[in-house]
Amino acid sequence: MPVWDDFLSENDKKMLANRKPMRPKPHAQFGERPAILVIDMNKGAIGPDEPVYEVVKEMPGAMGSNAWAAIRHMEDLLPKARAAGIPVVYSRHYFRVSTGLGLSDAASPYSELNPMSEIQDEIAMQPGDLLVDKQQASVFHQTGLINMLMNKGVDNLIVTGNSTSGCVHATVVDAGGYQLKVSIVEDAVFDRFDLSHAAALFNMGTKYGDIVSIGEVYEYIAAIEDGERVPA
Repeated sequence: MPVWDDFLSENDKKMLANRKPMRPKPHAQFGERPAILVIDMNKGAIGPDEPVYEVVKEMPGAMGSNAWAAIRHMEDLLPKARAAGIPVVYSRHYFRVSTGLGLSDAASPYSELNPMSEIQDEIAMQPGDLLVDKQQASVFHQTGLINMLMNKGVDNLIVTGNSTSGCVHATVVDAGGYQLKVSIVEDAVFDRFDLSHAAALFNMGTKYGDIVSIGEVYEYIAAIEDGERVPA
């Protein structure tokens, strides 16, 4: 059962039952040349593996066990993608002191002066991975991401990371504007609130991309390794 079903009203359910699908079946949009996008897995957004309502008492921006559930999938997904020759691109919400922006202050978990701005160790970058530093929600906003993807010939962005209703959603909307096929990995994105997470997945899946399970992504990667698909 989709995670958003619990939040649908009776009116919503009737509307969905009568509405003709605007998009093909889920995961029909997987492309020929994918890239994995790992959005904003800064340590300051993660925190300890404890319930988020406890974690936020000391780390207001962290998402605790919600984040760690996704990390456990990423720990397996990212090595599989690299082994199949699929580019892995990280984004980092990151502010340099030279900009003079407020979040560049050392107290900010997104400042270059704060070690909490670095990527979580368990899913650290590896040689050959790409990195985009950003200051706004979308990874495409005033960054070189689209140029990186075009250089790799990427036609399908497989999206993971933080947070479903914020930076993930904004990035997915912009990816569609660049005519990229977008696959959002339900098991590997997360948010502070269950409602925000479910609503954002529902919105992205009905308008901007395909909501896919981690199992479907593994099947896709296996097809690439078997020569049925050609990675970038």
